[in-house]
Amino acid sequence: MEGSVYSVFIDIDGTLISEDNSGPFKDDISGIEKARQRGAKIFLSTGRSLAQIPKQLADASWKDGVVAAGGAHVILGEKTIYHNWAPISVLCEVAGLFLETGKKCGFRGDNHTYVVNRNAGIDSGKLPVMSAADFSQKYVDARVSMLTVDHSIGNKERALLEKYFDIYPQIPHIDFFIKGECKSKGMKLILDTLGLDRKYSVAIGDSANDIDIIENAGFGIAVENACEELKEKASWISAAVGDGAVVKALEHLGLC
Repeated sequence: MEGSVYSVFIDIDGTLISEDNSGPFKDDISGIEKARQRGAKIFLSTGRSLAQIPKQLADASWKDGVVAAGGAHVILGEKTIYHNWAPISVLCEVAGLFLETGKKCGFRGDNHTYVVNRNAGIDSGKLPVMSAADFSQKYVDARVSMLTVDHSIGNKERALLEKYFDIYPQIPHIDFFIKGECKSKGMKLILDTLGLDRKYSVAIGDSANDIDIIENAGFGIAVENACEELKEKASWISAAVGDGAVVKALEHLGLC
């Protein structure tokens, strides 16, 4: 990496953290720290909203920034350089429909997650939405950049959500990101701000919401447990999450 500065964008779920919420793993973190010591810039690139990033990762000293909420929230250092959130009127409209149909919907924000049809046990720590007007009266400072719903939603709920959000089916839920936002857009903003060459950018991920950044990065790497669609787009396949997914990708590129 002599003569160049590499920027590494690392997904969280399915890449740094496994499906059972194990991780981040010691070998991966060690590799990340070595890469950063050698001059690489390290960024989290996640579909999670800021409030849902694990504290261990949010407070990591090796992190140079974050692309969160599928690209709707971009942080460089400690400063937000881009943020887009759903209008309160949209949140009220969605909340009203889900209260009507009885389906569950999570509104993921900067500081809190809000839930329609909340399960008190499973959703401990998440704020309940009891009325369609809650976001205009009770949670007026909510900055929600994405939604999460169950696969059991019907056509009525899906049609409303797709007016305002892009759909990314996951297991066991479906993520909805604000239309026009994507991880590669966040990556480009960071690269342009820092004056870094896209040719030396690296994206590591596992799911459908990583496809655009894998395609647009200089080096797009899928982990072994990634969806087949992402693997087809990647330039290299690393190990599975928990088996050195990140460190082996960094070693492959000679970054650690």
